[in-house]
Amino acid sequence: MTLSRRLRASAPRTRAGGGAVALIALATTTMLIQGDQSALAQAVHGIERQFGLSDQVVGLIPLVMAACASIGSIPFGVLADRRRRTWVLAGICALWAAGMGAGAIAASFAVFIVGRLVSGAAEGTPPVAISLLSDYFPVGRRSEAMGVYQAGAIVGAIVGLLGGGIAVQLGGWRWAFWMWAPIGLLVAIFYLFVHEPPRGHQDAEFEALLGGRGSRGEPAVSLSAPEAASLASGGVLALPQPRRGPPPPESDVSFREALRFLMRIPSMWFGTVSLTVSQLLLYGLSFWGVEYFERVHHLGPAAAGALVSVLGAGSAIGILAGGFLSDRLLRHGHVNARVYVVAYGSIAATLVLAPAFASTNLWLSAPLIFVGGILLTLPIAPAEALCTDVVPPQLRGRGATVRQVVRTISYGGPYLIGVVSVAIAAHSDGSSTTVGLHWAIVAVCPLYALGGLIMFAAVRHYPRDIAYVVAHARAQSAAAGQAANGHPADGDPAATPPNGHPAAEPPAAGPQAARPAPGATPEVK
Repeated sequence: MTLSRRLRASAPRTRAGGGAVALIALATTTMLIQGDQSALAQAVHGIERQFGLSDQVVGLIPLVMAACASIGSIPFGVLADRRRRTWVLAGICALWAAGMGAGAIAASFAVFIVGRLVSGAAEGTPPVAISLLSDYFPVGRRSEAMGVYQAGAIVGAIVGLLGGGIAVQLGGWRWAFWMWAPIGLLVAIFYLFVHEPPRGHQDAEFEALLGGRGSRGEPAVSLSAPEAASLASGGVLALPQPRRGPPPPESDVSFREALRFLMRIPSMWFGTVSLTVSQLLLYGLSFWGVEYFERVHHLGPAAAGALVSVLGAGSAIGILAGGFLSDRLLRHGHVNARVYVVAYGSIAATLVLAPAFASTNLWLSAPLIFVGGILLTLPIAPAEALCTDVVPPQLRGRGATVRQVVRTISYGGPYLIGVVSVAIAAHSDGSSTTVGLHWAIVAVCPLYALGGLIMFAAVRHYPRDIAYVVAHARAQSAAAGQAANGHPADGDPAATPPNGHPAAEPPAAGPQAARPAPGATPEVK
């Protein structure tokens, strides 16, 4: 995948090209995770025959692995906030490769499941990856970068399904895991040479990169000609006064203290709950999609897989388009751009997918499913970026951990559709499983719209939450700069107030955007 110049990290302190290289590396972590899941799907028949297992037992493996990933994300999130993150990812990828190798050589089910648990725990990488990504790319480009990062999962699915199928056909089910072990080791070695960016500098320069000025009126950073031209044709972003609250804790606080602080960030929780509810449908479709086309449209496995790939093609477009669209709107002065893209995209997905799955005419369903696939993943990148924006840089690892644990609920989507299917079939004539699955998927589609409606609740909170992070990041960056120069902050009370904490007052966003008067309600687009 070729990265456009727009997605290259632009901060002066980031090595040239380092952001693009790092983004490719980060995308490979999602590729490994999704590739493992696709490989497992290819190896199911061989695993059942090798160890004498039933469909019910094998069907629990993905859920157990998701639970292990949530548990593994807790120590990984702490390490992400306290240690060099690129080296942490190197160790995790090496551990993942070891788990894949153990599963491939397993002579008993006990050894196989241990390998699965190890690799599952090592798939709790998002806290580390998201923390790194937020420091490689400016806030105004964060959704786009998040889209490329998440697109790695689609690459992993394709490689796992196609490459895994060939490997299993040629060498047996064990090769579905063997093929990934060397890839994991290569990624681990690659991370040892990836640049580690400073924490929080992208948030500190957020307004400056969008045309703002420093607290004393001077430009905080110089803009390149293309960026300046873009700003001249766009709007100037003005952040409101930040929400009130204590300053962010240091990175070495306990997980309990970090959680107590994270509980006070309303927009992060609205974003997390919105994505959790919506993705019940996403994970449900990824599990039941092939079976739906086989039962309802009477297709064979190959044709059903091809139809699911149509949904996947749309998803690939949507996950990149959502990041691009929300960042473009943000750079044009719409503070709540990410909120609106998530909310309206989720509602539109339901309006398209419900009739697509309700129809029994394949010529009508196929194009609607393609468009629905785009809308289905459109909210993912902006939602992830939104939840990252409002968490202080020193807590982003643990913030992503909390979100991952909560979003484990989404893996209940396949079970929810199964329960609804059985209930519908029990009340239909002849207790048809086809009728049950058909209308169960249609009945669950409104969950995506419900997630979008929940996101609307973040409209009032997101601008003040991100203003809080920007204000403290800039204050800490200024203090660090003064300390590096060997003198205090020149007695500037705005930089160091009497209580010793950095002020939570954001700088003005430029000559066109004055700070709101005390008690005034800022205009938020």
